[in-house]
Amino acid sequence: YLLRAMAPGLAGSVSGAAALPQLEPSSNCVSKAIAIGSVAYWLGKRAEESKSHEWTVYVRAIDPDEDLSLSIKRIVFQLHPSFNPASRTLESAPFEVTEQGWGEFEINMQIFFHDANEKPIDISHLLKLYPDGETAPLTANRPVVSERYDEIVFQEPTPELRQRLTAVSKPSPNGWRNSPHAKWYTTFEMQEQHAQLQTVYQHITAELQAASKRRLQIEEELKMLRADAAG
Repeated sequence: YLLRAMAPGLAGSVSGAAALPQLEPSSNCVSKAIAIGSVAYWLGKRAEESKSHEWTVYVRAIDPDEDLSLSIKRIVFQLHPSFNPASRTLESAPFEVTEQGWGEFEINMQIFFHDANEKPIDISHLLKLYPDGETAPLTANRPVVSERYDEIVFQEPTPELRQRLTAVSKPSPNGWRNSPHAKWYTTFEMQEQHAQLQTVYQHITAELQAASKRRLQIEEELKMLRADAAG
């Protein structure tokens, strides 16, 4: 599979879950769009120093009514070791973990699909508690939201997984439409995001081809230098 990531406003943000040369998926591939992020609420001046924020980290569908459990079997969230337990496993949507704390740290996630032969993917998210800018004030009225759009591309999924990935989404209570965080989520335009991703990958492909050509030229030059030295 490939993991194609796009952060809002960062057209060059790419994370690869497979070798970069495999940028163009085959006609047998199927992609799944998801959003990965966190929402953090400052609890005010009266909150405990060690619990200044309440935050939720999540993996969600783009469609607010979609049940992501149809394609994802479970997600394991790995929190900071100071949390007990640090490892949280969720086997149904909504795939989210809510905690309280004071520090920012990287949260690792492992996503398993409804196919024993499909390897899980590893992704990470940097928990963000504080707004950008040193002078930006903390407020309890608006959370700090940090999320990105991702596409997981399956090169040759099994028939069962393909059916799950391509099934028409029906409104489900496991969707995030009624989530208390829903109004803060980023609205990702699928076609726009996909077009941006294609532009990024075309640029990467061109760079890889240029680097490969340059490497071959260097190897030829080295052969010529060695031949001259031997002569």
